[in-house]
Order: sequence, then C-alpha cells, then structure tokens
Amino acid sequence: MVYSLFSLTVSNSISEEYGVNFNEKRIELGIEPLTGNWTLDSIALQPPIAGIMCFPSTWRTTSEYRFLEDKRYCQYWSNRNTDTLKPYHKNKRIYFTKSYWVWKNEITLEYDTYINPNSELAEYEELEVSIHWWSKEIYGHLAHMKNGEDLLIDFEPNRSMYGFKKSKVERILTEWNLK
Repeated sequence: MVYSLFSLTVSNSISEEYGVNFNEKRIELGIEPLTGNWTLDSIALQPPIAGIMCFPSTWRTTSEYRFLEDKRYCQYWSNRNTDTLKPYHKNKRIYFTKSYWVWKNEITLEYDTYINPNSELAEYEELEVSIHWWSKEIYGHLAHMKNGEDLLIDFEPNRSMYGFKKSKVERILTEWNLK
C-alpha cells in the first residue's frame, strides 16, 4: 500500500522531470534545451503496440494497457518565437515511460525538428535530430520538402538506418546559423 502511494506520486511527476528540469542533461550532450520560448502543447499516451506518435487522441486510454504494464507517453513542445523566413528550431518531441515500478521510469527518445526555408533544392529542408537516451547517441536525417513531401534527394550513400551521426548534425546546424 505504501509503495503504491509512493509509486503513483513519482509516476505522476515524471512528465515534469523530462521537460525543462532535464535541460542540464541536454546541455551536457549538446542538445538544445527548453527555454521560456517553448510551450508544452500536449502529453500524449502512446498505444501499447510499437509506434511513435505524438498527437493526443480521445480514444487512447490507460485501460488499453495491461495491469502494471509500463505506459509510454510523448510530450510535444513547440517554439513560440520563430522567424520562419530563416532557419529555426520548430519543435521537440520527448518520449518517456511511466511505470508502477519506479526504477523503470525513463526517458527513451527525443526528436528535434529544424526547418531551413532557404533551401536551393526544394521549398524547405527539414533536419530531424534524434537523441537515443539509452545510448546517448545523436543521429540526424535531412529531408528536402516540397508540398509537405520528402523529395528523396540523398547525397549520402553510406547512411545508417538512423541517418547520419552527430558531427554532420553539428555541421548542418552551424551552416544554418543555429549553433
């Protein structure tokens, strides 16, 4: 009974922990922190099956999970102060697990989306940076977008399934004057 009360309290505060309170760890890894310019738009419950979705839905409830099963959530943050005429950091999605077993609460993934509206190849370029918290690895994927669709322009023949490594992410952000 005591553990249940303790577990519930910790689990309910876990979503706050991975927001602004997690900035120190983001800065240590070289990840953009959440500042006063950011707004938490939603915290969405993920379906129990595998998938990465970050938009709230009325049909998803915790009852879809089995008793004491770890529940996966996503925070969707948007940048309020953006000048969309030059490269900008558009949004951040933070994926985490809430568990009855306190030691299993964890942040798993974080995605940052950057937009460059000044692309020569398409309407805009979209750089999605993923941070895999279990391995502390950072990967990037650059898409050239036209009418909201990726043009599948690929100048990197040796990319891994996750995209390219942190060094290229840093180079692109520097070229876009975002670092």
